[in-house]
Amino acid sequence: MDSMWASWKRALQAAARPSGWAWCFFLGIFLLFWPQWAMGEARVLGIRTWSSPSCTRVVVDLSEEVTFKEVSGHREAELVVEFKAVLARMEPVKKIQDSLVAGVTLSSTTNGTVLFKLSKKNPSFRHTAFLLPRVDGRPVRLVVDIENPSAGRMLQEKRKAIQTEKGAKAKVVVIDAGHGGEDPGAVGFRGTYEKHVVLAIAKGLQERLNQSKGVRAFLTRTGDYFLGLRQRVEMAKEYGADLFISIHADSSPNSSTRGASAYCLSLTGATDEAARILAEKENSSDLIGGVKLSADHDLNTILVDMVQTQTINDSLRLGGLVLGSLQTIEDVKFPSPKQAGFRVLKAPDVPSVLVEVGFLSNPEEEARLKNPTFQARLAQAMAEAVCRFLGMDAAQPVLVKESVKEQPKSLSSKESRVRSPKKEHVVQPGQTLSAIASMYNTSVRELKSLNHIQEPSMLRPGQRIAIP
Repeated sequence: MDSMWASWKRALQAAARPSGWAWCFFLGIFLLFWPQWAMGEARVLGIRTWSSPSCTRVVVDLSEEVTFKEVSGHREAELVVEFKAVLARMEPVKKIQDSLVAGVTLSSTTNGTVLFKLSKKNPSFRHTAFLLPRVDGRPVRLVVDIENPSAGRMLQEKRKAIQTEKGAKAKVVVIDAGHGGEDPGAVGFRGTYEKHVVLAIAKGLQERLNQSKGVRAFLTRTGDYFLGLRQRVEMAKEYGADLFISIHADSSPNSSTRGASAYCLSLTGATDEAARILAEKENSSDLIGGVKLSADHDLNTILVDMVQTQTINDSLRLGGLVLGSLQTIEDVKFPSPKQAGFRVLKAPDVPSVLVEVGFLSNPEEEARLKNPTFQARLAQAMAEAVCRFLGMDAAQPVLVKESVKEQPKSLSSKESRVRSPKKEHVVQPGQTLSAIASMYNTSVRELKSLNHIQEPSMLRPGQRIAIP
């Protein structure tokens, strides 16, 4: 036994010498097998699904990139994808309650591969399978999309029919709830997903606008599913939109950052670094969802079309009205809209604005943005701004600012009337009393009387003006 140990010791000492043959041998073995040791086997981490009106997406999360292939299924309506990986646990049949897919299973084979089996409800449904690398903290993903082409065409025809039927006086507003499905958007301090918050607000805005005479409002997405940015723009065009408003919620490494903001398209560059960074973040939605990005040839055609300049000017006016309305119920981060190259705002002849309703990274704002009552207030405020832009009357008045505390119940009715909170406007730098009066469809005389203003030229930034 001692002699055997001595032999091994001499071999190891020889390997340690750079000139020894054993050193070369062990180095060769290390280099040959190092990639497998470093990378390890791919593991299946989970499976998720989302359903839209014309497409179902199934995502398999993986620890490593894999090579996959489609193999023949037992039935015409069965899609089978094989890839080399290990199941962390046996996945049960995943039932999907939609019109395209009946179920999905994952199973291990004896040769170390995993079989992904999907049952289509109709063999004619198209499918696409592709692999997405790690991006924005997400794992490697095997994505399978099942599409019903006839349903997609039918929805497109319905959108185009709206444009044909709307008439000269009716106005069409397309409301875009940002992110969705695979892309949750910003994640709040306590785990709130942006995609859920903005969809609730978008639905509330649609409801209020549809109550306004002469306005028809439509959503780009009605549920939790992914849409590419260009697809959202195309939908607005198909509807013949007179206005496009994309609703988002922001996030910041600084949890104290707060306030709503509005953004419009810029053809020449961002107005500042913050707007540029936000545009890059919002534009990354396509990368997260697996959309193949192409060069922005649309900008080249837009640049030679003078109508785009007028569209951007109208967008800036709309953004200003939205901010003016929102500041009656919450803080506003910037007094006027910022500009950058947002892909979702590139409809050349449709005034478009992207609204960040607040910061989910701020615990206080996250709690407010999750609250259905506050979501309704945001929707109402934006509805008033949209109707003001379109020259129409909103269905209901803007609600009072939430930060005003309710009066104690012990107050008499007379005291309540005296101390009841009014709608407020916070004066921004450069604003005049006449501009504020125009914004709220009132007169300078009424504002002066209500606020006891003797000299309108003495307004100061930050001053609160009661609105009748």
